[in-house]
Amino acid sequence: MRFKYHILAASFIVSLLLWVSLNLNLSYEIERKIPVRINVNKPFAVANELPLTLDVKVKARGWTLLRLFTSLNLSFNYDVYVTKSEQITILTKQYLSDNVAPVQNLSITYVKPESLFVKIGRYEEKYVKVIPRVYVDCRDGYQTVGLPAVEPDSIRVGGSSQILDLLKFVYTEDLIYKNANSNIDDLVSLSDSLSNILWRSSEKVRLKVNVEISAEKEFKNVEINAVNIPSDKDVLLIPQILTVNLKGGVNQLANIDNTKIFASVDYNELLKDTVGAVIPKFSVPDGILVLNYKPDKIQYVIKKKF
Repeated sequence: MRFKYHILAASFIVSLLLWVSLNLNLSYEIERKIPVRINVNKPFAVANELPLTLDVKVKARGWTLLRLFTSLNLSFNYDVYVTKSEQITILTKQYLSDNVAPVQNLSITYVKPESLFVKIGRYEEKYVKVIPRVYVDCRDGYQTVGLPAVEPDSIRVGGSSQILDLLKFVYTEDLIYKNANSNIDDLVSLSDSLSNILWRSSEKVRLKVNVEISAEKEFKNVEINAVNIPSDKDVLLIPQILTVNLKGGVNQLANIDNTKIFASVDYNELLKDTVGAVIPKFSVPDGILVLNYKPDKIQYVIKKKF
């Protein structure tokens, strides 16, 4: 009885292999997004934004298409040689049909866009800041301390002067961390925006985010000051000190004293006041939250200097 099961299993496997072989010899059409890269000889570079990918429909036998999902990397990699700043037109379908399809035994049936209009400008380099795009959702009882940081905080980029004149920052890819309860220290990629027309000295940076246990702490005798007072005026605040409750990371709060808590009222806000009392504004380190303060309103007297 066991022998018959072996024969049945073997027959099934042979039938399956024959079915797969027959079907992979048939022609199929699939749609892929393929990356775009335009390579320009120095001292020139692409001077306008280009799509990062092309929408391409490819027709081929099943065996060939199978390679597209395994070992074959299909891309639009176009070399340009110029001697001056100019504009060129690249026919994408024609290029793929003439240069990629014959080598890979493919038929290109559709490409969008069918044309790329490429402006060529002078090549330059400069340093730009790296800005992290990160959202951290901490576990209950934890919080981030300070702002996310990246190392290095700037990188060197190369491209056309027209592009670099408008480029002030480069960003990391969009990152989300959930249920964080410890410091984050990860090697992350930069956003692929403009990556196909710019050279970058690094494609990855190290992201660091401090995460600590949340805590609360009371600070007494915090001075409050009036700001933007005209030279011929004087302002008396009542009271002149506050008790302030802060929330932050436990280690962060341990390193804070009254000198790092700035409470103020603006003279211009006093002129707009109609009730004789104003609410102060606070400046505290990043990641610190002012929970409350006493008293909650500040009275004042405006005097003219003699």
